[in-house]
Amino acid sequence: MAIARQHASRIPVADLTAFIQAIFPIRSGDVPFLYHTPYSRSFNAATFFITAIVLSITPTAGFYASLHSGTKVGFLHRPFDLDRREVPRLATVLSNHKGFDEVLTVGYNVALAERIGLDVPNAQVIQGYKGNPERRIGIVGALKQTAKASEMQSRILQQFNGAFEGCFGFEGEGGTVESQLSNDDDVQAVAIMNAFHPEEVDRVLEVSQQNGLLPGNDAKGLLYLTGAVRQPGLLYALERGIKVICVGHRICEEWGTHHIAECLRERFPNLRVDEVYEDEEPREHTRHGKEAKEQQLSKRASDRGGVPVATS
Repeated sequence: MAIARQHASRIPVADLTAFIQAIFPIRSGDVPFLYHTPYSRSFNAATFFITAIVLSITPTAGFYASLHSGTKVGFLHRPFDLDRREVPRLATVLSNHKGFDEVLTVGYNVALAERIGLDVPNAQVIQGYKGNPERRIGIVGALKQTAKASEMQSRILQQFNGAFEGCFGFEGEGGTVESQLSNDDDVQAVAIMNAFHPEEVDRVLEVSQQNGLLPGNDAKGLLYLTGAVRQPGLLYALERGIKVICVGHRICEEWGTHHIAECLRERFPNLRVDEVYEDEEPREHTRHGKEAKEQQLSKRASDRGGVPVATS
């Protein structure tokens, strides 16, 4: 278990929850942001002060241990297997799933785009997916300054601590698909995408060509950054000369969790922020049944007097 710590100071729960909730877009069918609220009628988020928060992708032994050590607020990206019996009486557990995937993994991730050098103000949004016209699945834009493929590969992998599922179209690539592309190729534009099928590759190419991101419409100047390897999309991209980096979905989730931690440390310098990165031990139930039960329990907890939901 890896935990990063920061010195502590008292902060109202209401202030903390409002700040975290503002990070995410509101999406229909998402998990309740107030996933677990204290079982106490006297609890008041405006006057209940905390000194620490724990962040984790899923509920794990380390997550519960942090709550039992005195941390009164936790955040989970995938909370479906939360064992409420293991949550201390006055602890609050926050969660976001769909919004997190949209803006903090490889997709419409503006923070990541800025870090790897995209011209974000002039970048284009790839929006609409699986019948949902509002869902943003990616961002594609020109680099502020053209870079060699090898430099972009290094710059991107540095964001993910060197972890990846495959790098394709590079010399000495970590993937399994051979190509004739070179590390000396110039990269003019990058697409950060949360989907990787031929259809999405075509959408990225269309947007890139319509907005003049690729001189001469040469797809060799495009790098496609995504999560899991999808063979049809990968072959389709490589046939068109596009370089591809697949970092893996779990690695993306870790990036997003750490980004929240960084934002919290910047906004609340004296808050202790614990980050737990470990595998979850599965519980014996089906996910579908668990989700329905959890939503009912969350509503009951809110009816007893939970943390107010920020509206802005």
